[in-house]
Amino acid sequence: MINLIFVRHGSAEPSVEGESDEARKLVKRGIKQMKRVAELLDDINVTVDRVFSSRFLRAYQSADVICDELKIDAKIETIPELEPERKPLDFINRIKEFDNLTCLVVSHEPLISAILKAITGANIEISKGSLVQLDYEPSDGGSLVKLIIDQKVLQR
Repeated sequence: MINLIFVRHGSAEPSVEGESDEARKLVKRGIKQMKRVAELLDDINVTVDRVFSSRFLRAYQSADVICDELKIDAKIETIPELEPERKPLDFINRIKEFDNLTCLVVSHEPLISAILKAITGANIEISKGSLVQLDYEPSDGGSLVKLIIDQKVLQR
């Protein structure tokens, strides 16, 4: 069984025509959103074993803020399977051999929703700075969504 915590990156700089989407940074609001995510994970006593992120700066920075706040020693692993245009099965195949791990996964929409649909069968869309926690058993495809939280709830 794998405990997966999917986080959509925090609010970032707006896209600018002609500039790389990959280099967009988190803005102050996005940093604050990730600190709220970290506070929630701390409150529910989550211990993260591995951290995965897309290489896009806003996702990596989001993972970094969460790791800093939670004092997670695990290296942030940037993997191509979490880049925005990838297919959900790319990520699912990457983790199919994992067992007994809690993984923080920071990526983008609509990829996160597509991965969640492939794993759970449910249509779950998450806004910036929000998270979905679930248990997933790669051997039989079983899953259980444990938590869906957005920034509206985290701000309270």
